[in-house]
This record gives sequence, C-alpha cells and structure tokens, in this order.
Amino acid sequence: MSEEGDICAVLEERPDLRDALESVAVVDSERDTWTFEDVSIDSGTFGELVSIGIVESAGDEYRLADPDATAAALAGEDAMADPSSTLDTSLSSFQFPALHRTTTLALTAALAFVALVRIHPLRSAYRDGNVVLSGNDPYYYRYWVERVLAENQLVFRLDVLAAFPNGVTKGEPLLVATLWWVSKLLGDGAAIVGDVMAWYPVVTAVISAVFVYLLAVTVTGDRRVGLAAVLLFAIIPGHAMRTSLGFADHHAFDYLWLGATAYTLTVLAGTDQDGLTTPRTWFASAGLGIAVAGQTLAWEAAPLLIAAVGLAVAALALAAVDRAESPLVPGAPILTGLTIGAGFAAAGHVVVGWHTPRVAFSPALVLGGSALALVVAEVVYRTTGDAPHLLAIDAVLALVGILAFREARPDDWEALLRGTGRITAERNIAETVGLFDPDSLGVLLLLGFTLVLALPAMVSGVQRARTVPKWTIPMAYVWYFFGLATLSVRFVGELAPILAVFAGVGFVRLAAWIDAIGPLDIDPNRALPGLTIPDRQTLGTLALIFLLVGSLGIVQVPVKTSQITIEDSTYQSAAYVANNSAHLNQSYPDNYVLSQSGRNRVYNYFVSGESESYSYARQTYGGFLRSPDADEWYGQFDGRVGYVVLSTDLNATATTYAHLTNDYGSRTPDQAGLAHFRPLYATPDGEKLTYQVVPGANLTGRATANETVTVRTNVTIPGASFIYERQTTADTAGDYSVRVANPGTYTIKTANETSKVTVSAAAVRNGTTVEG
Repeated sequence: MSEEGDICAVLEERPDLRDALESVAVVDSERDTWTFEDVSIDSGTFGELVSIGIVESAGDEYRLADPDATAAALAGEDAMADPSSTLDTSLSSFQFPALHRTTTLALTAALAFVALVRIHPLRSAYRDGNVVLSGNDPYYYRYWVERVLAENQLVFRLDVLAAFPNGVTKGEPLLVATLWWVSKLLGDGAAIVGDVMAWYPVVTAVISAVFVYLLAVTVTGDRRVGLAAVLLFAIIPGHAMRTSLGFADHHAFDYLWLGATAYTLTVLAGTDQDGLTTPRTWFASAGLGIAVAGQTLAWEAAPLLIAAVGLAVAALALAAVDRAESPLVPGAPILTGLTIGAGFAAAGHVVVGWHTPRVAFSPALVLGGSALALVVAEVVYRTTGDAPHLLAIDAVLALVGILAFREARPDDWEALLRGTGRITAERNIAETVGLFDPDSLGVLLLLGFTLVLALPAMVSGVQRARTVPKWTIPMAYVWYFFGLATLSVRFVGELAPILAVFAGVGFVRLAAWIDAIGPLDIDPNRALPGLTIPDRQTLGTLALIFLLVGSLGIVQVPVKTSQITIEDSTYQSAAYVANNSAHLNQSYPDNYVLSQSGRNRVYNYFVSGESESYSYARQTYGGFLRSPDADEWYGQFDGRVGYVVLSTDLNATATTYAHLTNDYGSRTPDQAGLAHFRPLYATPDGEKLTYQVVPGANLTGRATANETVTVRTNVTIPGASFIYERQTTADTAGDYSVRVANPGTYTIKTANETSKVTVSAAAVRNGTTVEG
C-alpha cells in the first residue's frame, strides 16, 4: 500500500493501528530495514500491518512500503495542505513527552493505581462524620491551618504570611500556607480543612508519579520503562505509607518538590549548544528555580535535600570533562535556575520571615558551590582535559570548603553536626534506624523487592552517566538518597521516586530477557514511539512478572499504612472524652487530655482543638505512670489536666499505671485507694482506659474514736464494672473524712455499724462535702 489516501482510509477505519504505525515509522526513519524485535508492538498488530501492505518484507527483515505516504497520513491532510497550520517548533519546543492515545490510557490507569493504593485507609479516615488523620504530627498542621482559616484573612497578603507563629515559619511555612490557600479556595471551616488535609498526600503522590514517568522516559527514551516505573513506584511501602490518605505530614509535600527538581535538572543536563536558544531549556530552568525554592521553604531540613542538586551538578561537570565537552553548556541554564531558586528562597525569609537564614540562604550556598564546580571543570576542560585531575581538585576544594565553613560559621557548623547526629543517633524510634538494620528488615519491608530489581541498573548506570549527560542526575540522586536511607529509613520516601526509575529499567529488561517484550534499547535522544496494547498472552505474562516482583510491596503497603492510622480504641476514647467535655461545657485547659505522646495531639484535637504541642505529655506522662501514688500528681494536674488516657498493653507493676489499669484506683492490700482519678470509659477491646481528674467528693461522718472506716461502691462505666473501695481512720473525736473519686451509693462500714449514702457525679467533680 503506497498511496497516502489508502493509508488514511485504513487509519480512519482502524484508529487503533495509529499508535503502532507511529512506532514503526520512528524505527523505519532510523534504519533501512529492521526486524520485528526492533519495534515495540505486539505480533498480532504487526501481522495486520504486513497483511494490509503498509509494511513489506525486505529479505529476512522489514520496512515501510512507502515511508513518505505513511508520514503524510500520520501527519494528517490538513497539516500537509497548509504548512502554516503547524506551529513553529521553536515556539512549542517545551513540552512533556507526547502522549498517544494508548499511552495516555495506560498512564492514566497507572496513575489511578497509584491513587488506589493510597486511599485504602478510607474507612479509617472517615468515621462518624469526622475526618481522622493518620499519625500524630498531622494534627499540628491541622491546628494551624484551621486557626489561620478561622481568622478569615485574605490569601497572599504579606502581613498574614509574616504573622505565622514561630513554630510554623521556622518549620514548614509553605506547607501550611498552601493547605490554607487550597482550603480557602474550596470553602471555609474545619470540615474543608479536614478533607483537604486527608487528600493532599494522595494528590501529591499522583503528581510525583507523573514526574517518575517523565524522568524515566527522559533518560531511557522508552515509554515502557516509564509505565513500569510508575506501577512499581505505586507499591513501594515506605512511600505509599507516607502519602496514604489521611497522613497529612510534611513528607508528601517534600516529595513533590524533590520530583520536580530531579526532573528539571535532568532535562537541563541534556542541553547542547543548540538547546541554549530554545524556550524549552529556559522554561525548565525557571522550573528548576521554582522547585528549589519550594523545596527550601517547605521544610526546615530542606538543605539536606537540595544538597543533592549540588552533588548532581558536580557529577555532571565531571562527566562532561570526561566526554571532552564544555560543562558550561548545560551549566548555564542550571545556574540560572539556581539563581532564581536562591532569590525566591531568600525573599521568603527577608520579606515574610520564613525560616532561619541558615535554611533560607542554603540555595545560595548550593548555587555558589555549583558555580565553582562548573568553573573549575571548564578550566580543566580547556587545559588538561583530564577527568581524574578534576576529581582530585574537587576533592581538595570540598575539604577546604568544609574547613573554611567550620571556621567562618561555627554556629552553622554546630547546627550541621547536630542535624547529622539526629540522623545517625541510635534511638528507640523506628524511623531513625538504618535501611539495613537486621532487626527491622527495612530494606525489604519498606522497599519490597524494588531495590533488588533496581540495583543492576543503578550499578550499570554509573558507567552510562559518563557518556549520557541525562543519566548523571538520576544517578547522583539515587546514590545520594540511598546513602541517606542506609543511615535512616526516614529517607526511603525521598529515595522511592528515583529508585522507581531504575526499577522500571530492571523490569523491562527482565521482561525482555524472557522474551515477553522486545529488548530495551536505551536512547534518551530518540523520538518516543507510542505504546501499543499487547496481546492477551503477553499482557498476562507481564502481569505475572509484576505480581512476582511486586508481591512483597503489595503485601507490605497495607501493613505499613495500618501502623500509622489511628486505632479504633484511640478514636473511641477521644470521641467519648469530647462528648463528656461538651456535656460539661468545659474549655481548654480544663479538658486537656494527658496521654502517650505519640497520640496526644489526636486526643486533644478532638476534645478541645488544641493540638499544637505534645511537649507537656512527653515530659509528664512517663513520670506519672511510674510514680507510686497517682494522687500525689493531683496538685500539679489541677487546672492543667482534665483527663488521662492509658493503654492497657504495658507491663508494669507496683506503679500508678498498674494501680489504675488493674484495680481502677480502688484500695488494695498494698495501695491506698485513689481520690482524684475517676474511671470514665474503657474501650470495647480493652485497649484504652480513660480517667477524669476530679477533686473528689468529701465523704464525712462520725464513728468511734480511732476506728477504721471503709467505704465501698459498685461502679459500672462503659466497658467495665468494678468495686471501688477507700478506707480511713476516725480521729480522736470520732470524726472521719475520706475523698472518693466515683459517684454511686456507698456502703459505709465500721466495726459496729453499716450505713449507706449516695454521692452524685456533680459532688465528685466539684469536691462537695457529703455527710455519711
């Protein structure tokens, strides 16, 4: 078939063949003849193209029967008839890799899979009309977003942005501001904030997956790798956990900027002399600046993340000299982008007071280091041209720079050491252990088999980065964050999107090795052929491979996510206390909930809305539980603590904790009964027990001088029933007084007499005297 009209007719009748024909046309334009293995289409579609006559045999190989007619048919009659209808490529050169119909559908499905993996805690996030965020820290951001939104300020006003509290401005100001802006756009009120915060991690995960796809196809020139990378990215447990529905911590926001930074840097790394005149390059340069500034203003530890930019630029300069190329060609737009980023980050500090100078001016430090690395590389390129010379010079300059920084900025140096110490410190916190810690098995439980699949590509990519500039950036990033993750698994989330790219390469190579698909020929500079729908057998084989390599990740994602969702017992206790406090018309701090620090913000958010800090719980809770007598703490708690929530799964004896969980504060042979802690609620599963801190009713009466008086009542609360007993001794005049923490009908027993008296709940709360 050699007529353009005939080919157009075929495509009009069979539009599903267009993507396959475009793939064939790309290969045919590069080679005179080719084999079936050279094109990325399935055998059934290929057979149709041959039988129709669009593709013809050439000995043992194949070729297009009429390449010009095929190109004209694919371009469309309108474009051929009127060349002016096609945009000037110089004006449209900045674009994401073109998405064909099949490719678009496949990528959309992959992105939907990313979202579905992260929204499975839906029932945990939405309970009884409440939005229950996962973890503890998200309630800190929820507190501040609701507070700023309640003030009904206009968005983007500098005085409002500058008025953020110190904890926000020096922590995650851009995150709080962004969540506020989005909530303001969608409406007002705490309900809107809850929805926005619950869904924002999922949205950022999907956007991050887009960057994973773009990065993968940019460095490989193969859409199959991009699709595989997105699917594998979806099931990396360490990332899926931190971007799951409801986990509105700062991590998901950081990952978004990290993906944007890595992608724009990779685009700029491939800039040649001609690329310096195209808008695409300078759009990417501006994008890099925005991404670096966003990364910096998003988190107080951002310097640790943008340090990867400086490392990548140094590696890019070294590789350029190794290839006998000028490093300033790709370096010029990169430095421009870093200048933009440094300017925006500095403006955030100078204009609205966001972050300390140490954080806000860190992009300027990266800019200076990158500029020095590029200039030194250019000098070596124009003189010896020897990459080992440059490597030695860089090593010396790095050492001199570290020493000069230590001497010139001793305070900043101490801060750097403290930050490093926090990463490497051996503490009993899960996220501070290393990736290869034998007790935690983080390399498997947080990464699944992704690292195993990616590692060969990571190793071989080091050599590839020497010859292909675009590979330098992901190589620097993946090894940098892999190194950080080996020190602390908290960086698995930063590692995940870059690691997924290399895992995508490994997946396609594995599939090609068993002849499920055509071979992988990495060429970042070729035109991207569209994806085609494989036949049923091939699709089944690929699905089976994915299930095998992704099995551990698929299993671990819900396991890891469940570890951060709020337990039923925690939510039930918080809801009960909230209802009790509302019934009593209490306000903060009279209704403050003392609990284990890791859930303290959860309780206090639902009870009073005051979830800014858990420092009081962290400083007080452990000492209270270990004390021999809970009533000794009443003086400290009065006016400061309204409720105490205990977890019943601890193992402690002869302490306040044991007395409250085993005996509900009643008298035992070893301990006196408690007067100020009223059992209020036990969860149905028995995991949590809630107490109200009360003055206790003062039960008084007369007995024989120096006689022992025992008071006892049966108490029933939601989830538990018990006998509460206290004992006292009458004075020499026969008067006795004993405080009781529970309402009820008490039996008062002395040696010669038994009587009854009723104590009301109000008397217990108010410290009222009740005569026996």
